[in-house]
Amino acid sequence: MRASAPASSGNLGPGFDVLGLALDLRCVVDAVPADQMTVDDGDGPFTLAAGDMLFDTVMAAAGRAMALTVNNAIPRARGLGSSSAVTTAAAAAAQRALGTEPVKTEIYEIITAIEGHGDNAAPAVWGGLMAVGSNGPHPLEMDDRLIPIVGIPDRRLSTKRAREVVPLHVPLPAAARNVSRAVLLVEALRTGDPDAFAAAAGDEFHERARGPLSPVTTTMIEAAREAGALHAAWSGAGPTTLALATDTTKGSVIDALDHVLGDAGTVRVLAVDYEGLR
Repeated sequence: MRASAPASSGNLGPGFDVLGLALDLRCVVDAVPADQMTVDDGDGPFTLAAGDMLFDTVMAAAGRAMALTVNNAIPRARGLGSSSAVTTAAAAAAQRALGTEPVKTEIYEIITAIEGHGDNAAPAVWGGLMAVGSNGPHPLEMDDRLIPIVGIPDRRLSTKRAREVVPLHVPLPAAARNVSRAVLLVEALRTGDPDAFAAAAGDEFHERARGPLSPVTTTMIEAAREAGALHAAWSGAGPTTLALATDTTKGSVIDALDHVLGDAGTVRVLAVDYEGLR
């Protein structure tokens, strides 16, 4: 049986591990009951073992081995939620293979428990702009005039490595500034207000710490803002940059990101995916 889930951009700057936006690239997974857990992602099947995220997801969702076929249009290890999309789709496909229609809240809980944070899992499951917290996921409004543009470097950056450099503690004044940014960002995303976006710019939880891991990401953020983007930030753990433009500034933002990346990456204009898991 088949299921699919969209890409996502987590954090969106100051919303570390809280905000996530679904984007219209998809991972499609087919699942068939099998004697051992295998996955074929186009390079031939290989066996999965306990401790692998995909193995653990399928076992939590279905309780038995599956043969998985994965067709993933989402670039891996680039900060676009590829892992959340493949595990979300795999969990749902595995349940359907056993004759059970997936319940979105259960799928979300499985993925969040395995990943340790829900900012990618929530948009992968429900689509759109989502916030997650101790009492679960919440859909947020987003101005439909905002156009997501991503600058995707060719080089990968593992989520594990990117999370290792994030400090466990930040000074109270920095935390207060980031809370202010996150609140204003939610309002800016809802209204498209340029002043709110300007006040929401920057991050002191994760982007500064991750900067040395991918200097090109910071350069793209600066270039996008100078080109007229209302907002620009690390997409998830990077190295992709997410910029939000309008019809008026879309062309200049694309050109700016393309100039920074040159032949070492790709710039794409993506729509917000409002469907989520299907």
